[in-house]
Amino acid sequence: MSAINSSSPILVYLANGVQGGAVVRAALRRGLKVRALVRDRERARALAVPGVDIVEGDLRDSSSLRMASAGVAHAVLQIPIGSQDEMRAAAENALSASIACGLRSFILRLASASRPVPCPEPSFVANAMVEDMVRRSGMPFAVVRPTLYLDNLLKPSARREIVRHGVFAPPIAESQPIAWTSVDDCAEAALTLLERGAYGGDHRIAGPESVTGEELALRVSAGLGRRIVYRAQSLDEFEGEIDAAMGPGTGRLVASRFRFFAAHRDEAETMLSGSLVPQPGLEDFQPTGVEAWVRRHKEDFQDDSPASIRER
Repeated sequence: MSAINSSSPILVYLANGVQGGAVVRAALRRGLKVRALVRDRERARALAVPGVDIVEGDLRDSSSLRMASAGVAHAVLQIPIGSQDEMRAAAENALSASIACGLRSFILRLASASRPVPCPEPSFVANAMVEDMVRRSGMPFAVVRPTLYLDNLLKPSARREIVRHGVFAPPIAESQPIAWTSVDDCAEAALTLLERGAYGGDHRIAGPESVTGEELALRVSAGLGRRIVYRAQSLDEFEGEIDAAMGPGTGRLVASRFRFFAAHRDEAETMLSGSLVPQPGLEDFQPTGVEAWVRRHKEDFQDDSPASIRER
């Protein structure tokens, strides 16, 4: 029996993004109603489907979050990457709105696997700060976090290289084994935990196997039916691409995690390499393998026209 009342919508933060959109789809597949929180309704027309109530709100504006949270019992919360001050303010606003509106529980989606020992890497520090704030809120919650997303293959620059040149070039060494996961698997895990009322866990969502860059390329090649090669991108180049796409300074924030992995291979092994070990609430969860994921998205890698290669 589901712990969620299907007559009440689930509030999905950042619903117009790649990760939030996956949560919306996962909820609709379960027959659940969704309240999709977006910053701009006009840019969220793809969410205008039966079962989805689109509401505008801004994580910098606590009053808009209270309006979005009214009448909601459960949420899937994601705090966008930014400075620690920005992420602290966003988390404070989201939590205060949730408490004020009487939310019963939520799932916190974080951007990376946990690191048990504190370190100066900014994204890990920010994640730990958000987790601490959530714990101190006293609300029932569970954490869902990925290894690395296969959906990085679908980013415009990565997809263009795959479609036109047969190259996948992420900012991580070819020799680094990774148990790749997907935004859809993380969304399924989040909704499963909500439905089962399984709170208190910290769930590292990983794929069923750990592969090096060469092994990843072989599985992508098998899924697409043509040869793809893996080439590690320099971190400076990666940082510049992120700045160009998301604004100056963002590249440094995003790339810092990969610089940490490059400098601390033992930590990278712990955080990225192990395949899924289900915890209570996800005992029967079946992660998607690389080749199966690629086959599911095969059509996305067929067309190399500018209109087709777009921000997803």
